[in-house]
Amino acid sequence: MKIASRYAKCLFDIAAEKNQIDAVAADADNTVKSIAASSELSAFLESPLLHKSKKKEVLRQLFKGFNEITLSVFDMMADKSRENLLSEMAQSYINIYNNAKGITLAEVTSAIALDKETLAEIEQFVKKHAGSKQVVITQKVNAALIGGLTILFDGKMYDSSVMGQINKMKKELNLA
Repeated sequence: MKIASRYAKCLFDIAAEKNQIDAVAADADNTVKSIAASSELSAFLESPLLHKSKKKEVLRQLFKGFNEITLSVFDMMADKSRENLLSEMAQSYINIYNNAKGITLAEVTSAIALDKETLAEIEQFVKKHAGSKQVVITQKVNAALIGGLTILFDGKMYDSSVMGQINKMKKELNLA
């Protein structure tokens, strides 16, 4: 959503000005996780029945360990009745932060858990193809792949799984 990304850009600019982008990134990550983990918090943020001042007070209590820059943007969003966009804003901030730091997020799915050497090779592959300085890999195991793996990053999917090859052959033979 454009509104959430505007708040995130504002937050990033202020954090950069005050040399606090890493601390604010940690706040953003915790915000996304906290809202995703709590249906009560989500309902609270979505509720139009609660007064802005009450929402600001509760948000400051819930996130009292956060950087003051982060909290001031939370206040501003609550003042504008945009607190329901906190999770989207925080995720947008993380995306801006990763882009600025040259960090690429990659999701690797394989039939079995991968060893450190294989993950290091995947990291080099992603760095080369994404042109990034750093890669953060999330590993998933899906036995349905039978063998091989898939790598998802920057909206691209690299599929070398056995299941992927079977599906490709089916498509070529018009069986799918």
